[in-house]
Amino acid sequence: MYVSSLQFLEVAVKRKSTAEVRSVLISDSKSILEGRIKIQDEMRRNIDKYLASNFARRWGMLPIIAVTTKTGEWLYPDSAEKTLSLFDAQGFPPAVSFPEPTEALQVARENLRIMNDGIRLSVTVRIPRNSWLANSLLAFYLFVSSSVLYLVYRRSKNVALHQEMSARKAIESADQRLAEVQRNMEATAVKAATYEDEIELLRMDIELTSDKMRATEDDAVAEMERLENSLRENMTLKENLAAEVARLKAELERMESSRKPDEKKHRKQIDDTTKRFKTLYKNLDIHPRALEGFLALQRDLQLRAEELIHNMNQGTERLTVKRKVFSKKGAETAYECEFGYRGRIYWRQGTGAKIEVLAIGTKNTQPKDLAYLETL
Repeated sequence: MYVSSLQFLEVAVKRKSTAEVRSVLISDSKSILEGRIKIQDEMRRNIDKYLASNFARRWGMLPIIAVTTKTGEWLYPDSAEKTLSLFDAQGFPPAVSFPEPTEALQVARENLRIMNDGIRLSVTVRIPRNSWLANSLLAFYLFVSSSVLYLVYRRSKNVALHQEMSARKAIESADQRLAEVQRNMEATAVKAATYEDEIELLRMDIELTSDKMRATEDDAVAEMERLENSLRENMTLKENLAAEVARLKAELERMESSRKPDEKKHRKQIDDTTKRFKTLYKNLDIHPRALEGFLALQRDLQLRAEELIHNMNQGTERLTVKRKVFSKKGAETAYECEFGYRGRIYWRQGTGAKIEVLAIGTKNTQPKDLAYLETL
């Protein structure tokens, strides 16, 4: 668009300038025919006057005008080498001297010959690529393209956030249903155990008091059948709940797997992050577990974590240590620092002057991170 606009402006101004120059090229034809002024001087005076007031020059454009006869004789300027030297040192057209009366007839004949040969006008307009007009066009198109890209980025970001929020809500709903089903299973198991105990007590009572139970044998048998039916119903309910738990677990695994990035993409993210950290933070030794935890953070927490890593790379004197983490195996004591309120980073003094970054996570992953530190 930038190149096309420059070319369009050059063509449009060329057409307009050609028509304007053609209309002012010869303004005093009487003096030319009488020989009081050369036709070349008349053309030079009119063209220079037009160029001095031409808007295209004020806007940074460069109009180049050439006038020749159809036989190739140069009328304006004097030669092809002077097409760009339109003014003298003071910026005004040179003065024109009128011929002596004895020369008027010769000048008139020369003017008439030139007019009979025919006059050919050539106008070319150029816009220098580093002029303020060209740079303004370029800046305008850069602004338009940047605005379009920014709007596309904002829209894509909003769509991604909406999808992530929907997936998070679906997983939370599945977790709640799974917890509810598990609670129902536990209650059913307790009821089943209670029913089994009651059946066993009834059987013992029947054996110990067989004589007393003969009168009420039918009632006892009916009660046992009722309890056995209840037990079967509870067992059936337990099996149904177990199937529901299996289905919900499969659905939860499917949802979680849909959120996991492709293994190649994930590995590339780890490799790129490892290279970037090794290049930027030469005083740190970052463990793979810390890289995994860093990539699992949300974007805002990643920025807070990298800010803390940057400060750690410059020195640990200004770090605020929340607590010490002691290892049961007698390894070097690890330290815990916070970032972004929810973030946690664990580190210890490594060999030499380097700092080992052991793990990065949040308050939710803290138990797993502490268990990992116990294995070091």
